[in-house]
Amino acid sequence: MLKKDTLSHYKEVYQIEWANTLPENCPPEDILVPENEEFYRLLTHKDKIVEKDWKTYIELFPDKEYFGDNLLMANGLSILKDIDVNVLKLPQYKRFKGIARLILNPTDGVVKKTYGANHYTLWRTTFFDESSAEIVSNEKD
Repeated sequence: MLKKDTLSHYKEVYQIEWANTLPENCPPEDILVPENEEFYRLLTHKDKIVEKDWKTYIELFPDKEYFGDNLLMANGLSILKDIDVNVLKLPQYKRFKGIARLILNPTDGVVKKTYGANHYTLWRTTFFDESSAEIVSNEKD
């Protein structure tokens, strides 16, 4: 379940620290708090999860300039609500080789629905356990 909340209330209730240094007003005030909610993350390798899979666009491309909503999203991780292994065949996703399932809870971080019907941005806390991610597909062909 995803529960609407404000960032101010969330921070007061959960007393969290962000996993990354975030700019002012990031995450945004209008957030969703996951409770045992399943999401998917595209991976750079088909059979393992590596440190790079947890890097934000800000970390991956530090010389690029981001503004407005793109700045907010670049400081989080792209995650998908539903996934079809065929997404890995699309040209824009050619650098991705696998898919991991995440089960998110309130202390893991907050999300906001961003691009399209399926895309969310996740801002992780220090409580987020990267080892809890499970590879669910490594079929690209």
